[in-house]
Amino acid sequence: MASSSSGTPIPAPEAVQVLVSSLADESPMVRDASMASLKDVATLNPLLVLDCCSAVSRGGRRRFGNMAGVFQVMAFGVRALDKKDADPSFMVKLAKIATAEMISSKELNADWQRAAAWLLVSIGSHLPDLMMEEIFLHLSGSSSASPAMVQTLADFASADALQFTPRLKGVLSRVLPILGNVRDINRPIFANAFKCWCQAVWQYSMDFPTHSPLDGDVMSFLNSAFELLLKVWASSRDLKIRISSVEALGQMVGLITRTQLKAALPRLVPTILELYKKDQDIAFLATCSLHNLLNATLLSESGPPLLDFEELTIILSTLLPVVCINNDSKENSNYSVGLKTYNEVQHCFLTVGLVYPEDLFTFLLNKCRLKEEPLTFGALYVLKHLLPRLSEAWHTKRPLLVETVKFLLDEQNLGVRKALSELIVVMASHCYLVGPSGELFVEYLVRHCALTDQDRSDLQRSKEVSASGKAYVPLQHTRVEVKIGAVCLIELRAICEKGLLLLTITIPEMEHILWPFLLKMIIPRVYTGAVATVCRCISELCRHRSLNSNVMLNECKARADIPNPEELFSRLLVLLHDPLARDQLATQILMVLCYLAPLFPRNINLFWQDEL
Repeated sequence: MASSSSGTPIPAPEAVQVLVSSLADESPMVRDASMASLKDVATLNPLLVLDCCSAVSRGGRRRFGNMAGVFQVMAFGVRALDKKDADPSFMVKLAKIATAEMISSKELNADWQRAAAWLLVSIGSHLPDLMMEEIFLHLSGSSSASPAMVQTLADFASADALQFTPRLKGVLSRVLPILGNVRDINRPIFANAFKCWCQAVWQYSMDFPTHSPLDGDVMSFLNSAFELLLKVWASSRDLKIRISSVEALGQMVGLITRTQLKAALPRLVPTILELYKKDQDIAFLATCSLHNLLNATLLSESGPPLLDFEELTIILSTLLPVVCINNDSKENSNYSVGLKTYNEVQHCFLTVGLVYPEDLFTFLLNKCRLKEEPLTFGALYVLKHLLPRLSEAWHTKRPLLVETVKFLLDEQNLGVRKALSELIVVMASHCYLVGPSGELFVEYLVRHCALTDQDRSDLQRSKEVSASGKAYVPLQHTRVEVKIGAVCLIELRAICEKGLLLLTITIPEMEHILWPFLLKMIIPRVYTGAVATVCRCISELCRHRSLNSNVMLNECKARADIPNPEELFSRLLVLLHDPLARDQLATQILMVLCYLAPLFPRNINLFWQDEL
């Protein structure tokens, strides 16, 4: 047994040959163990493994039962090679083995074919021109292997954008002549390839911002491909073709000329919006393309926005109900897709807000006032997301937002209540909560901190947030409901409890709103369920102002609407009857009684001390 330069023993060629042969064993466990061992050996001596694998691959998959495994090991071995060990003649040999298998069948995306493609990609990481020349030999209109070759070029662009992008012109010059004759079944492959190639260009441009890979020829090729995808493929009856075309167009919009982009908008925008009538996965892909389109049309450094705000309203109205996707149960298998879609939707609104902040603000407030649950819910979450990011542009609009939130305080839908509670917390962090309206919003949070499981029978069941008869409402067959089960009540209560604590602990400007107003929240019976949280907030306020007890006392006396000390003491003492109540109620009450001792008359304090 030989040894590597590091002293690690390397199996003899015969042992490696046995391992390669074991890749075709009937037992999956043996095949997996053999592949793992071969990859270990390849890290020490990749050439040895590649020689043994190439020997068994000469007969193809008809003579060897697991060509996919062989190609996977070979791809790993090629990646493990040092640049100096990548002999061009040997790499040509391996590339021809891979392409010979790929062109031997019309089957697409078989495991062995995908493994062969990744072997070519691995070869391209060392010798990209050599790999591409081998692929170009089989890339013609009459070749049934063209889709597989195009897919391999797409994989290479995704794996190594920096080496692929300078060679994009050669790829496009060979693909464009055959693009018009591509069969329907293969169009998603070609569209996906254009998406990957454009993504590689974007990656290259970020890494080398001063060097543009797009010369006149490349731009001409891209413009021609864009027109074909937009006018023919994107209008196909086949949903897969439409989706893949929209994905590709979404990546191309920032690369084509502004003149072509402006001319394409009347057709491109409806094409993308039409996909929102499908399921969540498609909505996510459509939103990604829409985000790229908005960036290209509104934020380009080459000129003014290509869309007026009035032209954007149909897009924004389509996007608002999509926010509801992320409000479904987190146990749902589509939660991850919903979250990504939600984030993309917010990116779209931010892009519009950077260009038309006042128009967008008015648009969102109007949607809130319609009290149509999907639109109101979506608008509230967009406001919550954009408020910190557009705070300067919206500074003068504060009274309008406050009035709109007050208008929604009686809304019964739990989803809207949840969104409204979260928005109130964000508003507080930006000093929107002042004076009587500030106290009104704090009371709103306290009211929902007091929710109990028994409240379910008293709440009106939320309406299903689904498609209406309007054309722009997405996800028409997807049931996205803001549920009113016990879990949702608990979630709403938890959000309000955390929000109230955040206002108390992290926002100094809220102190003069919360104190002594929170004392009022202890007395009403309807807020009994929130007393533990209210007491904790009062304790935090008192702890921060422990050196100003006289000031606190004077502030209480200055307001006639604050309960007198005897009422407070009696109420808290009565609530102590249930020491095992949720949220450590008894502990929070005892803590508050200690902090509020300076407020109580002497006889109450003596009684309290005797009891302790």
